[in-house]
Amino acid sequence: MVAGCNWAGDVILMDTVMYDKRAVIGNLRLPIPTDIRAWLSSAKSEVILCALNEIDLPSAREKGTFDLRAIKIWDYVAKEVQYITDKSAFGLEDFWLFPEETLVLKKGDCEDSSFLLATMLLASGISEHCVRVVLGRISTPDGAYGHAWVVYQNESGRWCLLESTIDSAPTELAAADPFVKSGNQYQYQPLFCINASHLWSIGATNQQVTDYLKTRGRVQRQKVSKKMIS
Repeated sequence: MVAGCNWAGDVILMDTVMYDKRAVIGNLRLPIPTDIRAWLSSAKSEVILCALNEIDLPSAREKGTFDLRAIKIWDYVAKEVQYITDKSAFGLEDFWLFPEETLVLKKGDCEDSSFLLATMLLASGISEHCVRVVLGRISTPDGAYGHAWVVYQNESGRWCLLESTIDSAPTELAAADPFVKSGNQYQYQPLFCINASHLWSIGATNQQVTDYLKTRGRVQRQKVSKKMIS
């Protein structure tokens, strides 16, 4: 993996239906096919907007206010959402909550908190062109596993990595590219990204997202520590 990947996405993928990330209430063995873009379609939800009112966000649309907005929302999600695996919460390998559900439960895994974070960024007025949820892998000293995180294109045009599973956000945004460099103790490996309009592949992957998700569900995922992104 080399630095300088296209965080906005390279190739638009048409196969956007996830077949096993939701299930019928009372019958978790009966999955509900769901378009992956649905997890980022709540930007105008009154529930999300009410949550934003709990944050002291800048009201002006001046230089620096969008980056400050991103940091404050990131910190809110990091502090409000407790990391828990789907196996522990629901007895399933991979079950995706919608943002409103994560807000109510105040717990979830990397996808759940990433979907919430991205949705709140969009609801705050940040353009969807500047926000992606990334699906991929992360390599750590304890092994490699499937992971999801958020990237945000800051006011200088640089994509920054927002890790949603930490306990609190740092005070400054960190560029995303250095996290993909080989040789890092903690190396992010992006494969796909989404917003409310499209699903993209990143780089030269020939996988479909459904095939990738089948393999990552078998790997025990972990919470990311703040020191990994400092």
